[in-house]
Amino acid sequence: MKSNELLNREAIAMVKAHLRVWAEIDDEKRLALARQVYSDNIRVIDPGVILSGQEEVSDFIGGLLKNNPGFQFEVAKPIETDHNMAILCWKFGPPSKPDTVSGEDIITIADSLITSILVFVDGATK
Repeated sequence: MKSNELLNREAIAMVKAHLRVWAEIDDEKRLALARQVYSDNIRVIDPGVILSGQEEVSDFIGGLLKNNPGFQFEVAKPIETDHNMAILCWKFGPPSKPDTVSGEDIITIADSLITSILVFVDGATK
């Protein structure tokens, strides 16, 4: 059995890999990264959409990045981990206003792949 410390280090590494997927603007490269980071049946629950599978997630990211040119995701505060779970607080925006949108992802990891992401966008439930 892996120690909690080792699981936490692995979780942080997976979250950083997850951020690389969400930063990649090239569709083919992003899908290749998604296949390395996400399980085949990855599920993303976002306030506006529920996504299933690596291709659907990659396509969603591609649309988001194309609709928001120059925007990028950044870590807003240190990544929190607990065993196979992580919380990523993020901000999304252009360099001139990097916190245009902010939120948190609750990420579940199994077998060294991300299996689910629950996305909370700040202010989305007002």
